[in-house]
Amino acid sequence: MENTLDQLSDEELSCWLAFSYLSGAGIGTRRIAALYEKLNSLIPVWEGTRKVLESLSLFTPDMIDKFLQKRDAIDPEKLLKEVRDMGIEAYPLCHPDYPYRLKQIHDPPCVLYVKGKLPTDTFDHAIGVVGTRRPTSYGSRIAKEVAAGLASNGVLVVSGMAIGIDSYVHRATIDAGGQTVAVVASGVDQCYPSSNKPLYEMLVSGQHGAVVSEYFPGVKPESWRFPARNRIISGLSQAVVVIEAGEKSGALITARMAFEQSRDVFSFPGRIDSPASVGTNSLISKNMAKLTVSYEDVLKELNWVSTPKLSDKVQVVELFGREKDIYELLSNEPMHFDVLCERTGIAPGELSASLTMLELAGVVNRQPGDWYAREHQ
Repeated sequence: MENTLDQLSDEELSCWLAFSYLSGAGIGTRRIAALYEKLNSLIPVWEGTRKVLESLSLFTPDMIDKFLQKRDAIDPEKLLKEVRDMGIEAYPLCHPDYPYRLKQIHDPPCVLYVKGKLPTDTFDHAIGVVGTRRPTSYGSRIAKEVAAGLASNGVLVVSGMAIGIDSYVHRATIDAGGQTVAVVASGVDQCYPSSNKPLYEMLVSGQHGAVVSEYFPGVKPESWRFPARNRIISGLSQAVVVIEAGEKSGALITARMAFEQSRDVFSFPGRIDSPASVGTNSLISKNMAKLTVSYEDVLKELNWVSTPKLSDKVQVVELFGREKDIYELLSNEPMHFDVLCERTGIAPGELSASLTMLELAGVVNRQPGDWYAREHQ
């Protein structure tokens, strides 16, 4: 879509939010974009009578009936106020700062909601890095290495803020001094999973990137929203890297969507007897992804010249309470989960949750067979 506006009026923006909020009328993003191109405004469409809507020749009679029925329950000005009161930015498809690569996919979001700071100057070099929610120690290590390597070379790293590979990717990017964007399957005011609250707070602070979504604030995460979310991860990215993925992993959906969007797809191979590598190995064998063994392979394949390395930063992690006790009990020599459970007296479920938090903080390393050790500094 051709853009001539540097800034939308509040009335225009509120109409875009209203169409984004509207559901059940069958009016998709492409139809909204066509209306805007035809009239250079959505205001006359939102406020239009039945006769006006019929004259546009872009609505079926059923669409008009449903639209007029649902429109009265939506207050565009109130929607805009809600968004601004929460410190959320809204970028409609016609906005100059709407990521241009995302506009090119078949069904881009009508409005992209952003909490944090959208790094618009680095979207030319954005790569999605995704993987399973249940990574092995191999996958966890690779995720951290890839994210840190890409970030230190000026790449914007995109992922989905899910537990597992996504979380490692976001945190490793931040630790390397880079910028990262988390695409979520809810409103950007929602933190899911709740265990990622510290990561979420770092992102929405605007210092390290942003949390983005196509959903209006307040929308809760539901299972059907996650596959739809994945098309945005790949849509924002020049390429997608899959670290580990099971046979039915959501990461495979992202990879398939990237493939359909003509994005480059890269996959790290894994052991043939590892359930976490079934998906990644399959992508390679079906020629849907290029076999890669390092982040340098990705940069080389894309013909990207590395930018100057960012200055080294020491990440200081302050631990309290139970996490502090567990960390002090560990050393560089691996200790089994059962031994930790016995020595700490902590219930298995609570111990597992604490170890996950320490692992996400980058101070503890989980090894195969439920062995844990301090991360090498």
